[in-house]
Amino acid sequence: MKLKLLVFFAGAMVLSAEPLITDLQPRGVQKGRPFTLTVAGRNLGEGAKIWSTMPASFTPLAPEKNATMAPGGYASFLVEPKGDVPVGVYPIRVETPEGISNIQLFAVGSFPESMEDESRPGALPNSNDTIESAQSLPSAPFTLNGTLRGAERDVYRYSARKGEKRVFEIEARRCGSAIDPVIEILDQSGKPIAKSEDAPMLELDARTEVTFPRDGYYYVVVHDARFSTQMANFYRLKVGSYPYITDLFPLGGRRGEVTQVSFGTEKAPADLRNIAKDATETFINAPGSATLPVLFAVGDDPEVMEPVNEAVPAPATINGRLSKPGEVDRYKLRVTPGEPLILRMEARELGTSKLMAVITVLDANGKQLGRSGDEPLAEDVYNVNTSRTAGDPILRVQAPKDATELTVTVEDLALRGGPNYAYRLNVRQLPQDFRLVLNTPYVNVPAGGSVAVPVTVQRQGYDGEIQLQIANAPKGLKVEGGFVVAGQPIKQTPQNHFSRGVLVLTAEPGASIEATDLEVRGVAKLPDGSELARTAEGPGMMVSVAGTTQQGSVDRQRPLTAPWLDLKLPVARTAAKPATLEVSLAERKLTAEGDQFKFRWKWNPVEATLALPKTVSAELVGAGDVRVIDAKQDTQNPATGTFTLTTTKLTRASKYDLYISGKLKVDGQDEEVVSRPIPVQVEEVKATNDAQTAAGR
Repeated sequence: MKLKLLVFFAGAMVLSAEPLITDLQPRGVQKGRPFTLTVAGRNLGEGAKIWSTMPASFTPLAPEKNATMAPGGYASFLVEPKGDVPVGVYPIRVETPEGISNIQLFAVGSFPESMEDESRPGALPNSNDTIESAQSLPSAPFTLNGTLRGAERDVYRYSARKGEKRVFEIEARRCGSAIDPVIEILDQSGKPIAKSEDAPMLELDARTEVTFPRDGYYYVVVHDARFSTQMANFYRLKVGSYPYITDLFPLGGRRGEVTQVSFGTEKAPADLRNIAKDATETFINAPGSATLPVLFAVGDDPEVMEPVNEAVPAPATINGRLSKPGEVDRYKLRVTPGEPLILRMEARELGTSKLMAVITVLDANGKQLGRSGDEPLAEDVYNVNTSRTAGDPILRVQAPKDATELTVTVEDLALRGGPNYAYRLNVRQLPQDFRLVLNTPYVNVPAGGSVAVPVTVQRQGYDGEIQLQIANAPKGLKVEGGFVVAGQPIKQTPQNHFSRGVLVLTAEPGASIEATDLEVRGVAKLPDGSELARTAEGPGMMVSVAGTTQQGSVDRQRPLTAPWLDLKLPVARTAAKPATLEVSLAERKLTAEGDQFKFRWKWNPVEATLALPKTVSAELVGAGDVRVIDAKQDTQNPATGTFTLTTTKLTRASKYDLYISGKLKVDGQDEEVVSRPIPVQVEEVKATNDAQTAAGR
């Protein structure tokens, strides 16, 4: 899906007031009927409208006269679905004259909706945390919307008949909530009879199916696995009798084809004939199911299903499953002597497999040529989307000069197996490659100002220079920087390492910009003179999860993203910042230890009374072993100042992009201001004691 945005321009210069969504009310509805959607947050005032892929019309409603929220703190819309809206989650984004907001997910279900009493406005906290104070649930089927306020548990009372069979399911992470839900079913005495956490096919959500042993009351308990306090703390408790996917095979199919899919005991076709050319995932569901659909991978190479008896030629995607613990799958690969290969695994990262895969390539004599999946984690210092583990492995190998056939094995790191251990193994002839990942889901570019767009480069065999660019930059949007320095990183795995690039986007004053979903590309020159180009992948949305964010943290602490939205870099223009910022090179000195660059910053405030910071932050993008020292604000002119940046012999001689940023305090909030970048050339430090000087440039 492609995002089409509208940009609004204010005649007078005002401070930036970008819209922000913090909550939706309700969080979901039963399909088939109109409803009122209230969007809460900041700067959601006059002119707000909704962008969504939900097939529905969104009509703005007048604010309530006795509304308790601050002006611009909410906006309400009459939502009228068009036709039969499929069960699923849909993005909600607000557009205002001041830019675009973040995305929140909205659920559409099959069952009648209700709400936890404790979650209603004005309700007392912790009012249903015990069996004695349990809230009564309606008769199934239903979906109840609730919240978890920190270290609490919500308890509900459910009346059941002997032999009654019900599915109890929590929708949370799949809907953009930061909680890691656990659901327990207790009998009348409080004894647990069922429990679920991290159910198969549900990412971190929970589901259990219960056949009640006797007539009477039972208790449904919902809590966070860590009893953590989250900003996005909502959940949807779904109760009913309905089929659901217990396992999936295959995990994906080929674009343009129809793939037969097994949903446990049932089979159904997945039609991939109308999938967009750059989409890598779609959604499928079991026939007649009331649960949310699951992700289904989409590829372009020929598909092979196990069992595979013949040697597989590249390119191909092998679909397999480790059906029992300790199983090791083996495949023959047909290769050209001396050719390079790249093998990519899709399993755990899809959310539909529990496999922590390890792949190994052997030659005809059983000699190991490469192995991936059990190596130490790379330190991805450039990616804010920190990884929980090494993720699905990637392996690069080169066939021996006399080889026409290789063997690849697939196993689980913990030697597990079963119906939920399926995988997709893609094999291609590719000597050098890289992947681009955007670290932000959207940007608002201030009128006459700039914004920095960081990009993580995951190198997969290509270690040279890369130039980032915007393939579809609209007129009036200036694109600068984006140079990714060649060379080895400080830390890496045998298969991947990471580099960083930063594009700086500037809205030229007075320009009429048609906003769009920007396509960020990276272009590299290969040794043979050909070009290698890759398009950056966007996170779609990003929801913070409280807890550790260090590299290697587990699923339940990493930010929530939605790459399945197929958004690259949505962009809009917002109002001007209270000041702009400039950086220039004042002088340069080359010593035996490295370069010393002296830079000058300059603030250009809209109002002379604006309080200006005494220092700024600076980044020489992609440089190693550099220091920023001696930051000094000019005593005669507080709008200007200088700082020195030093390099060492360990800093790679190369061209770099340098930009600076500073934070202004406006109405009690920080406003970050970014300068346009300038090029900086770091020279090689020669083995000599003679210091050299060079004129600043």
